[in-house]
Amino acid sequence: MATKEQVAQIVQLRGVGHSLEEIAKRVGMSKSSVAYQLKLLKKKSSKSDPSEVFSSALLGATIGTAGGLALAILLQQLKNGK
Repeated sequence: MATKEQVAQIVQLRGVGHSLEEIAKRVGMSKSSVAYQLKLLKKKSSKSDPSEVFSSALLGATIGTAGGLALAILLQQLKNGK
């Protein structure tokens, strides 16, 4: 079972383009465990608001949706080189 911190790190790393193998090494989990955690998040997002699932996972459920959305926008801007 992944900790909230590991799930947050998985989301962050995947969001900026790291492979499953790279993520697994960074968070200290197997590649299949990382894939499983991402699959769980995808399943949760299909049943509720993906933004809320993202913000909850990314920040270990420590802030609300508005903060998570702000961080998502920031990450997207960084990814796009702005």
